[in-house]
Amino acid sequence: MAVSIFDLGLSVEANSLFLLIEGMLGSKIDPDKNCKAAPGSVTIEGCLAKWNGEENDFLVAMKELVDAGILTENDSELRVSAPENWKKK
Repeated sequence: MAVSIFDLGLSVEANSLFLLIEGMLGSKIDPDKNCKAAPGSVTIEGCLAKWNGEENDFLVAMKELVDAGILTENDSELRVSAPENWKKK
């Protein structure tokens, strides 16, 4: 996870959504450490199923991440952009 996410001045919801997406992407999965999770694609629907807040808060957080260049959405699939492309508020 890029800890620089916390230096961007984003909302709590946007930071939470970023952490959720990073976890679902499995970017730090280490199969040698007995991790059973499998990395895979992350969709809006999959995130909403795990999001424990209001759907509107999710949508606002997603827009905030997209506007900051952190997240891209293509046909409902979410991807995290490289940290050097992120914009500070």
